[in-house]
Amino acid sequence: MALGSNGLVIRRVKKVKKGGHHGGAWKIALADFALAMMALFLVLWLLSVASPEELASIEGYFQDPIGPSTAGYSANPIDLGGSPAKSNEKKLDLQLPKSGSVDVPERENRIGNGAETSESNSLNDVVREEMERMNVVLSEQKNLRIEITPLGVRITLLDNPDKPMFERGSAIMMPDIENTLLSMSPIFNRVKNPIVITGHTDSSRFGDSRRLDNWDLSALRANAARRILEEGGVEDSRIAQVIGLSDSVPYNRFDTDSAENRRISITLLTDDAYKKLLDRNRSNFGNPVSQSDLDLTPETVF
Repeated sequence: MALGSNGLVIRRVKKVKKGGHHGGAWKIALADFALAMMALFLVLWLLSVASPEELASIEGYFQDPIGPSTAGYSANPIDLGGSPAKSNEKKLDLQLPKSGSVDVPERENRIGNGAETSESNSLNDVVREEMERMNVVLSEQKNLRIEITPLGVRITLLDNPDKPMFERGSAIMMPDIENTLLSMSPIFNRVKNPIVITGHTDSSRFGDSRRLDNWDLSALRANAARRILEEGGVEDSRIAQVIGLSDSVPYNRFDTDSAENRRISITLLTDDAYKKLLDRNRSNFGNPVSQSDLDLTPETVF
């Protein structure tokens, strides 16, 4: 076949440029990434400057943005006052009264607000002074300990094998420990802080015909101590919590069967510790969502 006078073949190659214009999708992706990063840093900033009350309010807002609340939650979760700095002057007021209502102080504001009882050290001084004034000599009470804790001042009555506090396997108090608690009741009446009572046992297994165990026994003994204090004049409204902890928190961790692990602890809470206790209880055991709003069936739970 003749392709030319001299048989020359000319091949034309069409060049295609690569990496041409592909639209603006990458710009949208970059904008989304920048927005997400800005939101992340905004959340981190809020967490760094928010107070514990504000954090609780934020948590409640996401649980129930428009519903009623029992832990200070609101539809306006946070108010930083327009300043990025952490401020102690302006914090979220969780106790604002409703419009037109009378500002009645809550229970956590009514008790434990004395100037001398606001800190653990002052509480400790007052308790020791009152005990000495009432002839409760600490050196002679080998089973009585007074300690400063993050919650406040804790008074612990340890069991003594020679003079036990309770009848064996029972919540019935012996006369000596009952008289000790009754003699200490005026001290608790002088110091108006809220009270937490905890009962403890050793690690030896306990059981009887009534199918009680160490959990039951520790709770019953703590409640028995509460009754004695109330007989001594301590108001029921002062009691913030009564719990039994069995052998879960031993006083002597190296000998969990030791007699001193069988004890009653009475803690005088500071104002801050009491408010945190209320906030924690409301958050953990409150009712931010109505039960009827939840679709709980075996299929959805398991």
